[in-house]
Amino acid sequence: MEAVDRGFLAFVNANPGLRPRVGNPDEMRSNHLNATLDQLKHRVTEVESGTAEAINGAVITALNEEAVICACLGNKGGINIAVTYEAFGPKMLGALRQEIIWSDHLFSRGRQAGWLSVPVILTSNTYENGKNERSHQDPSLCEALLNEPADISRVMFPADFNSAMAGLGACYRTHGNIFTFIMPKSETITDIFSKSSAEHLVEQGGITFDQAKLDNAEVILTAIGAYQMMETLKAADRLEQRGIKVAVNYLIEPGRFRQPRGRRELLYCASSELRHALFPERISTRVFVCHTHPEIMSGVLRPLDTGNNTVFLGYTNHGGTLDTAGMLFVNRLSWAHIVRVSAHSLHLSPSEVLEVAEIDALEGRVNPQSVFVE
Repeated sequence: MEAVDRGFLAFVNANPGLRPRVGNPDEMRSNHLNATLDQLKHRVTEVESGTAEAINGAVITALNEEAVICACLGNKGGINIAVTYEAFGPKMLGALRQEIIWSDHLFSRGRQAGWLSVPVILTSNTYENGKNERSHQDPSLCEALLNEPADISRVMFPADFNSAMAGLGACYRTHGNIFTFIMPKSETITDIFSKSSAEHLVEQGGITFDQAKLDNAEVILTAIGAYQMMETLKAADRLEQRGIKVAVNYLIEPGRFRQPRGRRELLYCASSELRHALFPERISTRVFVCHTHPEIMSGVLRPLDTGNNTVFLGYTNHGGTLDTAGMLFVNRLSWAHIVRVSAHSLHLSPSEVLEVAEIDALEGRVNPQSVFVE
């Protein structure tokens, strides 16, 4: 979230002629937007001394997700951003769809909406919001928006600081689009991409980490989501330690790899050359590690599915008052789960890639914390 905090203010300060507006349903400081709040301030009717408040404040705060997103969507001549807990984002869906539909009609007639594209930041996300159990663990807004026209409803899963900054920059260079960013707020996320590689990632929608490995790989692991990326890289290390050649891809904008549903999407989606470059046909063993429910992403990425040798992992409606590692584990998204399904797809025994204790933990015979927590 540091990228959002710094990036949004940089755009605001560089464009003084654009009225800023921040949609904030709740917990702005919890979502790590401290600098934005301190500069732009809550809009109130009476200012309380010693607080980040102002009568003309640019932060619209209300415990009503639909109200705050409408405040941003109504600021057509300004620069906007909305930030919400991922689980409460679905309350914004109706208003967002109306803007998407209107833009879609304009684009279909060769026209473009005049308003600056709006980023919707979904943070305190499904895998890091354990204190309130499953009521705060829900990826359904990004799933719903993946169903909308891919060139207007752009759903992105930044993996780190630079990819988040590159995505935000891409948003504010366009008009009439809704950009949905699924962002962890944790400060433990490793910086994976350089500035240039992050910009390349956003430009293409996907990237491979090492072309040489892709040329010789037996299995392709593809991550979609920051926490998923971290687990995928761990899984790749283990598989390589056991002599399996692995390539790792990252998809920041999976909607660009779908089967185009019209002429505009055909022009917008990834070219056949890029698809074949990232997913060579000769490598049929593929594992997709997804932030969303796996069934949703398997539908979106149907063109990349090779059949029995392709596995989609993702949110399986398991949750509770767990930390991030626990959430990943119970939803079968830990590095060990990725290693196990990779072995199965390669027709290998789990014992060839995992230790006995690790297999016991995956099978529920021992407490996984005794095995996987260092």
